[in-house]
Amino acid sequence: MLSFVINAGKNISFKIEHQCPQCGSPITLGEETLFFVCGFCRVRSCISQKGFSRYYFPVSPHAPAGSDLFYLPYWRFKGVRYACHFSGVTPRFIDNSVLAMEKAPMQIPYSLGLRSQALPLKLVSNETPGKFIRPGEFKTIFKMLEKRGQSAKSSQAPVFQEDIGETTSLIYAPFYIQNHRLFDGILNREIPINLPGDLDMNALPLCRPEKETTFISGICQDCGQDLEGQFNSLVLVCRNCQTLWQARGNKLGKIKYGATPGKSDDVMVPFWKIKVATPLPLDSYADLARMVNLPKAIRPEWETQNLYFWAPAFKIRPKVFLGLNTTLAIAQPDPLLEKKISKNIHLPITLPSSEAIQSIKIALVSLVRPAKDHLPPLSCASIVPKEICLVFLPFEPRHHEYFHPGLNVTINKNTLALSVNL
Repeated sequence: MLSFVINAGKNISFKIEHQCPQCGSPITLGEETLFFVCGFCRVRSCISQKGFSRYYFPVSPHAPAGSDLFYLPYWRFKGVRYACHFSGVTPRFIDNSVLAMEKAPMQIPYSLGLRSQALPLKLVSNETPGKFIRPGEFKTIFKMLEKRGQSAKSSQAPVFQEDIGETTSLIYAPFYIQNHRLFDGILNREIPINLPGDLDMNALPLCRPEKETTFISGICQDCGQDLEGQFNSLVLVCRNCQTLWQARGNKLGKIKYGATPGKSDDVMVPFWKIKVATPLPLDSYADLARMVNLPKAIRPEWETQNLYFWAPAFKIRPKVFLGLNTTLAIAQPDPLLEKKISKNIHLPITLPSSEAIQSIKIALVSLVRPAKDHLPPLSCASIVPKEICLVFLPFEPRHHEYFHPGLNVTINKNTLALSVNL
């Protein structure tokens, strides 16, 4: 059985139209797809994204020829926001699209609504015709959105918040002008706005979005063998030379990893093991035990025991994610590791190490006591990674869950399967 099974993926919200970099055949992929095999030439490719993705909706084929076509920008944010209060952590899933213009007529749709789920998108390229309106700054636009929907009292505002597993993209929607009337380029429907007779679209701030998406050949850079992974895998495996690879810019880079040997039917679950530097007094396991008021007598050897934080290397429901973070931080597992990819089934790595580092502050908010003493300095503390390693731990497959007997940790299979769109 392969360590990673290539999968077309299901329950994907966005559909993106691509072309195979090898043969040029059309391919429609989900927005979560990072690795695919062309159905025509069978070449494996992984998708590398510099910055944020830039997509557009094609204009309707029934739009009149010769119309003044332009595209309005919409910022789209998707991820889990963890609001950190003195009373604890409150996670909330967010998937919003908002018009990326600070001053726009009220008749122009403020959100894309369900269009992104219903219509296929295309990558913006240098050959895409039309004028592209320059978007406003992401932070500025979303601050405006938050003020619109803000109903909570200021006393309920979080001390700070972190976004984990977020995806930011820019989506352009087509509009056109004909006889000084504005039309929705998808529906060919007039938008009731009185446009001045001397309206000049070139007077609006324009930009030419660059193509930021790169396709990288899915072969091992050391031995030339095909790499393996699921459709949403951030990290790919070479079974021939026992190496792991991740897209970095326009090439693949090696990933440091270790694996704990397990039984032949165990499922290997990936975690990020991180040692950090922080202005907080957290240099050893004993420091953490004191900060969280661990109900145990602090042993002398804990004073010199290195402190590591663990975070799932896969996306899963926020409460489960946070529970795994805190459980492993307290347990401080120190398993025997070997640099070997076994024949066991491996869960795909879908959460990058950068997001795992961000999650450390959230885990500490859930652990530290009393919160009123530690939360303010924690809110402005910078977490700097000193060591980071991908670790596979063996979990026993049960009917509805995966179970690690040493840590007494379970992961529900259905919860894991439904987390593909997080």
